[in-house]
Parts: sequence; C-alpha cells; structure tokens
Amino acid sequence: MEKKAVIKKIVNVIGKVITILSLVFIVMAIRKLGFDFSAVDNIPQFLLQIILGGIVICATVFLLGIAWGQWLNFFSQKHNSMKSIVCVYAKANIGKYLPGNVMHYVERNMFAGNMGISQKKIALSSVFEVAGQAGIAVVIAFCFSQNQLQEALQNLGVDHYAGYLTALILLAIFITVILGTKFRRKIQEVLAGYTIKEFLLTLCNSLFLYAAVLLAGGAILVSLYIFMGGTINFSVALQLVAGYIIAWVLGFVVPGAPGGIGVREFVLTLLLGSVVGEELILTLSVLHRLVTIIGDFLAYIVRIFFQDKEIRN
Repeated sequence: MEKKAVIKKIVNVIGKVITILSLVFIVMAIRKLGFDFSAVDNIPQFLLQIILGGIVICATVFLLGIAWGQWLNFFSQKHNSMKSIVCVYAKANIGKYLPGNVMHYVERNMFAGNMGISQKKIALSSVFEVAGQAGIAVVIAFCFSQNQLQEALQNLGVDHYAGYLTALILLAIFITVILGTKFRRKIQEVLAGYTIKEFLLTLCNSLFLYAAVLLAGGAILVSLYIFMGGTINFSVALQLVAGYIIAWVLGFVVPGAPGGIGVREFVLTLLLGSVVGEELILTLSVLHRLVTIIGDFLAYIVRIFFQDKEIRN
C-alpha cells in the first residue's frame, strides 16, 4: 500500500509538470501565430466570431471525451463515471501542444489510472479512438471531395493512392490472420466478455461523434471564410470542409508536430489556395488555429468545475 501511494504521488507530480508545460506551449503557440489584428475592420464582431468558434471547439472536446469514454467502458466492461472520463480527456487534451503530439495520451493514461482503470484498457481504447477518427475523416473527405484527397496524397508522394490503400488493407488482413491464428486461444480469452452487438454499438456511436466533431471544425472554417468577406456557395463550402478534414487527419497522424501546428496550415494552403486565394487561406488557417487553441484551453478550464475529487490532483 505504501509503495502504491508513493507511485501515485510521483505520477501526480509528473502529470502536473506535463500540464504546466502544455499551458506554456499553448501560450507559445498563440504568440507563434503572429496574427495581424490591423487586418480586421470590425474588432468586436471579430472577437465574437473567435469566442463563438472557441465555444464550439470546447464542445467538440467534450464530445471526443464521450466517444473515448464509450470505448473505455466497453473494454473495461464497467460503467465508469462518464463525467470523470470526459474531464480526464479535457485535462489531458492540452498535452497535444507539447512537441511530439502524443503527450495527451500519456497524460490520459496517468489521470485515468487514478480512477482504477487498467492501463491496457486505456491504451486499447486510445488505439480504437485513433483508428476511428482517422478512418471516418478519410471517408468524409472522400465523399466530399475525392479530388482534394487524391491531391493531398499525391503531394505526400503517394501517386496511386488506391493501389497503396488496397495493398495496405491486404497487408493488414494478412497480419491479422497470422496473429489471429498464432494467438487464437489468448485472443479468445481476452474477448470472452465482449459481444459483437456491444462492439458495433460502441463503434457506431463513436464514429457518429467523430464525424460531428470534424464537420463542426469544417463549419468553423466556412464561417471564418464568410466573415473575412469570402464568396460562398455549396461547392466552395464542401471544398473548405473537405480541405479542413484532410488537413486535420494529416496533422493528427504526423508525429513531432505539437497539436498538428504547421502541418494542418501547410495542407490547407496547399489544397485551398487555388479555391479561395493563398493569402486568404493563410489568414483563415491562422484564425482557425487560434479558435482551436482557445477552445482547447476553454475545455481545460470548464472541466475544473465538473471533475471529481480523485482526478483533481
């Protein structure tokens, strides 16, 4: 018991250090944006636009927390407090601003560990979260603008993306079959407590939430475009949303980029520069990043008023 208490204290200290560093990097990220406010004609309306966008991003953080909580409850086979899980998610979320873009997963494991949840279950839920978000992002981007998706992949050096995707799927199936055959008994033991119905329900619910979050981010980009005087129609709106989602997923999976900073802005400029103009898309990408940072920080503040005692330390 004494050893566990010491370990818990060490983990809490590490968690606090990571949180403080994350907040420092958030401030640095805002300064790095270097947005010129003199380009804005109506400052009060501009601030209102940014604040409303931040509130939407804040809400999406909690939606993502709910989706993660569903995976966590599924794998742990327990009805963990969703309020506590969402607060853990919102607190750990700012860790993504640290270099490496993975520290929020580390923080998540540490904070959720205080709730008595197995580290393996936490890690497993995060794996399915990453796969679900990336998968639904590609599907939406493909449905909205296949040409943009193809262009993004080509600029990454993947010219024949359909062939590469097919090869990747076949390789994944082959590895799954080999591992499934070799560790069949162990897998059966692990999956003994789960049902296909429960898994599919969790999968559908989480994918719906991921899609809602991605579309909300795209809608913010559209609203910023309109605010900055852009001419909107259905085709342009679809391209903006698709461009944002493609930029999001690439910024999400590229390691070493704090919170996707730099990667998403580059991809947005690449995909949408010819649609709305390079100068305007640069401004929009900076504004969207500002809204995202404000929303993430707002979620971090809001969860303080709802979190349970066991995750406050």
